Amino acid sequence: MGRSRRFVLGVFARAFWLVFLPFCVIVTLVFLIQISALSAKIDLGGSDLLRLLVYLLPEILLYTLPFSLIAALANTFGRLSEENELVAFFALGHRPEEVLRFFLPLMVLFSLVIGVLSFALYPEMKERIDAFKNRKLVESTLRIEPKKLSQSFGPYHVFVAEKNASGTYQDIVLFDNSQKGSYHLFAARYAHASNRNGRVTLSLEEGMGATSDPARIELLKYRDFIFYRYPRIRPRPDFSLRNYWMKAQSDKRRRGRMLYYLLVSLSPLLAFPMVMGLSIYNPRYERGRSAAVIFVVALAVYVPSAFIQRNGSIPLFVLSALGLLAAGIFLYRKRIAKVY
Repeated sequence: MGRSRRFVLGVFARAFWLVFLPFCVIVTLVFLIQISALSAKIDLGGSDLLRLLVYLLPEILLYTLPFSLIAALANTFGRLSEENELVAFFALGHRPEEVLRFFLPLMVLFSLVIGVLSFALYPEMKERIDAFKNRKLVESTLRIEPKKLSQSFGPYHVFVAEKNASGTYQDIVLFDNSQKGSYHLFAARYAHASNRNGRVTLSLEEGMGATSDPARIELLKYRDFIFYRYPRIRPRPDFSLRNYWMKAQSDKRRRGRMLYYLLVSLSPLLAFPMVMGLSIYNPRYERGRSAAVIFVVALAVYVPSAFIQRNGSIPLFVLSALGLLAAGIFLYRKRIAKVY
C-alpha cells in the first residue's frame, strides 16, 4: 500500500508542477504588464518593481493554485486510467476509497494554504500596495526636475530653470490652459515644495501672474503665493484583519468577497470527488477526457463563486457548496464505487 500511495502521489506531483509553473509565469507576466502601466503615472525603480511583485504574490497564487490543482488532478487520474494503472490497482483488491484516503490530507493542506492566502495574506498585501502607491504618488507630485518638460503640479504645467542644494527652485513657471478660452500663468524667482500630511504645497516667492477669461485679463504681483495639491489619497487607519473581515457584516461587497474566498478555499475538498468521478474511466472506450473534465469542474467552481462574490448571498454559498459536494458524491458512487 505504501508503494501504491507513493506512486499515485508522485504522478500527481509531476502533473501539478507541469501545470502550476507555466500558469504562474503567465499570470505573473500579466501583473508585470499592469505594474509597467502604473510606472507611467509614478516613478518606479527596480527595487520598487520587485517589492510590488512580492506584494502581488498572494494574489498571483490565488489565481493559479485552485485551477492548477483541478487540472493536475484531472491529468493524474486521466493518465492512470489510460495507462491501466488504476485498473490494475482495483484488480488487486484495493477499494476506490483508498485512493480518496491517499489524497485527503493533501486536499486539506491545499485548502488551508488557499485559506491563509485568501483571508490573511491577500488583504494585508493589498493594504501595503495601496500605501505604497499613495507614498509614490506624493513623491512624484513633489519631484520637479530642472530643465525638464512635461512636468505637472495638479492642472499646471511646470518648468524650473534650476534647483539648488537646499531644494529651493529658482526661476519657475506654471501654466494652465485646461479650461477653454482662459489661461493661468505664474512665474516666480523662488519656490519651495513640501508635504504636510498628504497635502502637497508649492510656495512661490517674488513673482508675477496673469489670468484670463473671455471677458478680461488680470495681472498681479505677489511676494508669496501658495498652490495646494491634494493627491487622491484617502487616510489609512491602522489596518486590522479582524476589522477588515468584520466589515462583511454590514458591507455586501466585502461579504461577497469573503464568501467567494471561502468557497474557493474549500474547492479542493468539495470538487475532488467530482474530479475523481469524471476522470477515472475505461481506456478501451474513452480517451483524452482531461481537458473536458478541467473545463466542467472549473465552471462548477468558479461560476457559482462569481455570483456569490457579486451578491454576497449566504444561502447561495451554502447551496453552491452542498451542490458541489453532492454532485461529486453522486458521480463517485455512480461511476467509480458502483463499477470498481
